[in-house]
Amino acid sequence: MDTWRSQDSRRAGARVLDRAEGVLIALRGCSLNRAFVEIVQTAKAHNVSPMSLADALVALAQNQGSQDVEDAALVAARDTWGSLFDRNAPSRSAPRGGGDEDADDEVASGA
Repeated sequence: MDTWRSQDSRRAGARVLDRAEGVLIALRGCSLNRAFVEIVQTAKAHNVSPMSLADALVALAQNQGSQDVEDAALVAARDTWGSLFDRNAPSRSAPRGGGDEDADDEVASGA
């Protein structure tokens, strides 16, 4: 048995789960424990693995397609959390520079 490969895959899985928990914490303002429980319960309800659901949630957060994500997990993630992404999406009309264009002009003109 290749223990290095096994440890690497566990670490990679843990990183994906950590990221997915972070996404839920950011979107919902919930605790780490609550985020974990929500991922596990949602996975169980949709009959997908928690790891594939976590991977799908991270892919949604990164606006990635479903290239490496299990279709059922992506559907479950969209159904469960898709509206949170719509609600928390940045406004397209907001200035990209943080709204300090005047300050940038003053610096450029030497004011």
